[in-house]
Amino acid sequence: MAASATRRRNPAERALEVREAAETIALTRGLAAISLRSLGAHCGVTAPLIAHYEPNMDALVANTFSAIAEREIAEVALFAQTPSAPLDQLRALIDTLADPHRDNVSEVWSDAWSIGRRNQRLAEATRDAMDSWQSLATGIIRRGQEQGQFADARPERAALVLFALVDATASYQLVDYGSRQEREALVRETIEDILKVSLHS
Repeated sequence: MAASATRRRNPAERALEVREAAETIALTRGLAAISLRSLGAHCGVTAPLIAHYEPNMDALVANTFSAIAEREIAEVALFAQTPSAPLDQLRALIDTLADPHRDNVSEVWSDAWSIGRRNQRLAEATRDAMDSWQSLATGIIRRGQEQGQFADARPERAALVLFALVDATASYQLVDYGSRQEREALVRETIEDILKVSLHS
């Protein structure tokens, strides 16, 4: 057998492997599926070895959520801020959030709200990520108002309504309530009413 296949991983490599395994499990099976047993099975090692590197499962779950959420926020922000006009930025933001390829991340968010009731570190991480989303949308809306593209609604409130709807419709999707088109229309049409714009390209 090749030496590379039998080489023992050093502590940094093993810790990274565990963190990556936790992200994979979260995105495919949910945050609740992260456990010493599932991580051990994924990494091909024993549960006690996993515990050696990650003795606090609550912290690992919270850190896993943060890694997934922060990556998503950065990706969406980059895409949303590519256009120069705030109206086009808002359209890009909503279009990207509605992308079916992000459904697994939406499911991770749903897990975070549920599990966060009993995992304070996860609850804090979830609130921090929600603040980041709010800041992104508020900035776009405020710039649009300054340029006369949006109605004079409170930008923080409009951003809060936007993500309240995005989060609610993501929950609807979990139980297949309404069609995707109906859910997306609810988000767009409500924000159109608040900002007095058309979000159709």
